This record gives sequence, structure tokens and C-alpha cells, in this order.
Amino acid sequence: MDAQLAPSVDNRLIEIPPISVKSLCKEELDWFVNGENHDYIAEEFVQVTQAELNAFLEATKAVNRLGIEAAQLVASRNDWETAGIPKIARNLVKYSLENSLENHLIGRYDFAGGLEGEPIKLLEFNADTCSLICESVYIQDIYHKQESRKLSGSPFNALVDGLARKFRHILHHNPSKEPTLLISTLGNEEDMLNVRAIEKAAYFAGFENVVHEVVEKVIFSPDEGIFVEDENGEYPRFDFWYKFMPWELIAYEEEELWETLENIITNQLCVVLNPAYTMLLQSKAIMKYMYDLAPNLPHILKTSFQESDFPDRRFVRKPIFGRMGDNIAFYQGGQQPEYETEGEHGQYPVVYQELATFNEDREEHRYQPSIYWTGEGSGLCFRRQDDLIIDDDAEFVGHVVK
Repeated sequence: MDAQLAPSVDNRLIEIPPISVKSLCKEELDWFVNGENHDYIAEEFVQVTQAELNAFLEATKAVNRLGIEAAQLVASRNDWETAGIPKIARNLVKYSLENSLENHLIGRYDFAGGLEGEPIKLLEFNADTCSLICESVYIQDIYHKQESRKLSGSPFNALVDGLARKFRHILHHNPSKEPTLLISTLGNEEDMLNVRAIEKAAYFAGFENVVHEVVEKVIFSPDEGIFVEDENGEYPRFDFWYKFMPWELIAYEEEELWETLENIITNQLCVVLNPAYTMLLQSKAIMKYMYDLAPNLPHILKTSFQESDFPDRRFVRKPIFGRMGDNIAFYQGGQQPEYETEGEHGQYPVVYQELATFNEDREEHRYQPSIYWTGEGSGLCFRRQDDLIIDDDAEFVGHVVK
């Protein structure tokens, strides 16, 4: 996002024909190229060296360790309000931080830089409900196979295997639980497509019963656990629940559900994935604590709760629970933002973050690399956009590692 441009990635880009809509229809993935998504999949792949991939993975390990340390610091100081954790959520967030560290299934770290020698800088951690799973696991591979003659190398896509290993790890740490998994979404199509990778990994890991149901049809009992009605009119209980529903949404808008889930979790009636402490990691306020703990770590951007800490007025202002680039303001020295997005997250407190430098191409697309975390780095993906802020209009860009 800095005016100082990183070295161009033009020599990394391989132009290819459009992805086969027929192939996507066959896999029931055509939603990603229909209607408003018609130009979502970029008709280029970006080449990444093995050394660059290794650097992304090492950076991810480092910032993950630091993020956990920062979360524990927030808890020890009782800095809940500063971190954006409302009163109703604090007991469960603290409980899960003390008892459920092993149960974090998946998150996605978003970075800037990393190509052509540009330093890797952490922008944020989508610790709870992350997107781009289906694109990274399935669409990228379909496209790569379609154009394999032009694309030397392969995508780094070990996400299903990484999820399966993490699921096995979670089962091992919860030996009293039956391998029954309920996956719930809010019903939007993107999340329902992302369910596929979670389901596949769960079966690989040894789950015997994996069911997908929208949240509104799930029965939450504070005294008995989590149930859904099956085709026989019976109500099986699930010992594991994976939710495509962010903790902050529950905490701020569904207090009754939060209280019920707190009873279920603390009484060990069900293991909820991801754990509630991921709400703290998802809060961009955690970046301030990470910076305070390790200001010299090369992957951490200066982050503050005060804009006065940036006398040159070169920063990005972000809501702590913003999503998809909403409600972000970009300042490059002036009193007014150079660029600003609207959105639905303006009610949250904000942080101020040092400008990062993105790799760009000749069309001034900014490239945002991301690493999926499943207890280890398990996949790489890229998005790009020709605006200062990468938001919901960004393109998904495939990659190959050479």
C-alpha cells in the first residue's frame, strides 16, 4: 500500500486461456465464474520460487507463535475491552485460551510482499472463519490441470492433508469424544462450497459421521449438547461442531446463543471448532500487542490504537472486526484519507497500521499472498486488485512453485 513500489512481478506471470466453465459445472463449482463472479478467476498464474514459499512458511510460524503470546498477554492483563472482546464473551474466550489451544482447526494469514525480495509483512489473521478454501483446494487445481503444459511447477496445496492431520490431532486430544462432526453455515453459497474441503478432511481423519446443516436448523441445548434432526426424525448428538459463523457475530448479535455455547463448551458436551479464543486472534487489536511484544520482528507492522503515533500520517485505519476490506481508510500523509471503503463494520473500534508495500504488476494490481494455518502452513493462495485496498472485488490468482 506504500507509494514506494515493490519490484514488479510481471516476469512471474503466465498468461493462460480462461478456466473451463464445463469443468467447473461438472464439479458444481460454476458459482465462482457466473454472474458477478464472471471475472473473479484471473487468467494468469504467478510463479513462486521454493525459497519464497519457504520464507512464507517460516514467517507464518513466527507470527503464529507471537499471536498466541499476544493473546495470552491480553488475558493476563484483562485487556478485554481494548481488544474488542465484550463482557459476555470474556469468560469463554479465557476458558478456551487456557483449555483449547490444541483445537484450532484452520485460519488464514494475509501478508504483503514476499516476492522479488520484498519483505513479508503480516496484514491480519483470519483466525476463525476464513474464505478462499474452495478456490485454493479445487479451482486452482482444476485450472492447473487444464493448463499444465504451460504451467511448470505445481501449486502448494496441502490444505486437505493439513486439515486431516489437524483433525486427527484434535481427536487424539479429545479421546472421550465420538468421531461425529456437524458442519454449519449461515446458508450462503460460498460457505456451503467451502464445506467440501472440511468434510473431505474429516473423513480422511477418521470421523465416522459428518453432517452439514445450516445454523438455523441446529438444536443447541445448554444441558445436553448440539443436535440436528436426521431423515428418520431422530436427533443424533454431535461431539464436534465446526461453524462457518464468526465468534464476533455471535458475541455482538446472538447473546443467547453465546451463553448456550458457553454452557455446552465448559461442560464438555461438544468441542466447538474453531475455539472461542480465535475471536481474540481475529481481532486486529491483537496486532498492537504483537507489535509491542516484538517490534523488531521483520514480519510485524507497527500498529497502534492512536493515529498520533504516526506523525507522518502514513497509515491504514481498520475496524478490529472488519471483513472483506470494509470500512478501511488509507492515509498517505494528508489530513483526509486518500482512499476509503464503506461497509457494515464501522461500529467497531479501530487500529492504525503502518503502510505495507505490495508487489505489483504493470497494470498496478497489488498482490496479497496468504498462507493457510492448520497447526502448520498448509496452502498458499493469492488475490490481486488494482485499488489501494484489497476487498471483495479482488481476483483470485493461481500460482505454481518452481
